Amino acid sequence: MVLKVFERYFGRNRVNTLLSFPRETDGIVVVPVFNDPDIFSTIDSLDACSTDEGKIGVLIVVNHSEACPEEQKSSNLRLAARIRQYIQDRQTDRLRYELLEAFDLPAKHAGVGLARKIAMDAAAAAFYRWEKPMAPILSLDADTWVESNYLDEVLRFFKRQPVAGVSIAYAHRLEGEDITPGMRDAIVKYELYLRYYALALEYLGHPYAHACIGSAFAVRAIDYVAQGGMNKRQAGEDFYFLQKLMATGRYATLKSTRVYPSARFSERTPFGTGQAVRQIVAEGGRYLVYNLQAFRDLKVFFQEIPALYKADEMTLQACFARQTEVLQRFLSLMEAEAMFAEINANCASEEQFVKRFFDNFNAFRVLKYLNYVHENHFPKQEIREAITELLLELGLPVREDLTGILQFLRTL
Repeated sequence: MVLKVFERYFGRNRVNTLLSFPRETDGIVVVPVFNDPDIFSTIDSLDACSTDEGKIGVLIVVNHSEACPEEQKSSNLRLAARIRQYIQDRQTDRLRYELLEAFDLPAKHAGVGLARKIAMDAAAAAFYRWEKPMAPILSLDADTWVESNYLDEVLRFFKRQPVAGVSIAYAHRLEGEDITPGMRDAIVKYELYLRYYALALEYLGHPYAHACIGSAFAVRAIDYVAQGGMNKRQAGEDFYFLQKLMATGRYATLKSTRVYPSARFSERTPFGTGQAVRQIVAEGGRYLVYNLQAFRDLKVFFQEIPALYKADEMTLQACFARQTEVLQRFLSLMEAEAMFAEINANCASEEQFVKRFFDNFNAFRVLKYLNYVHENHFPKQEIREAITELLLELGLPVREDLTGILQFLRTL
């Protein structure tokens, strides 16, 4: 039955690449690369990892679009040759590297999503051939360093916990010769926003309060294919895929190790770290985020959800009427009455009902709500004001400077 899940997936997603890693491989790290010389430092950080828990394969996918300028294509070709030479001397019995060239990808889909999918599909196919459906696939980025216990901690966690996937603790690099004071301020504010958002989801009582970062997650091979694999989005591919993993109810955050993404500028994707840093610097350090009051209003609604199990129409409408006017409008737009009717018709317990509700009102729906209410009602807040309000509301300490707040949040 387990292997049939793989067969169905690969019936729809053909994989022609046969990886050369040995059958004894216990985990595969996938690293998309596009014209990114930081990959060598990332390889060095993987080299420094302990591998007591098992043997690891590292699959590096150098990729570019058919629509790329010829200069970028040539640069990427030279980079692939350099990587191939670089990894030759780093092959060991416990840690093996392989380079995959994915050049001239269709312009319609080319990007980090497709590159990550190519790599993860190849890794899943290898574990299928080796009859290792429970082995993890680790997603990393070319500009992201890892702690020396990264490989062992991920393997150990998947051996001991019945999870489908994990988000891995992260911390953007704040120091470096190429990081100006303005960039440092920008990345502190952007990471504060990421942590503010995740902490606000937790404050709501939302079960999907996990980080969604492409360089900081891992997934079992069986769950990767069962959830339809990675999508081809040119940005945000991690967010959409991880929502499906979280809905399994077997998702966790791994805090015993950490990855360190770069804080550099980037124009390779329409949003994400690089674009956010660029925007904050361009606006002189100003960074507006979702107003905490929008989360407060949603929290009030979420607290009423268990009482709506098997609720009649009058009870449901009374609940809606107690919400703020702007939230009522959003619930109407999402046809919430029909949603609750469908959920109640298919749930035999309150616990199942609550889970089905959050499967519908997942993190993507929360994001749509936030965008809607900020277009129609709330002004955005400066990140300092928003995170300070949230920390005070949670009874957590507030530091004077933003870096101090960030360092504290990294310990949670």
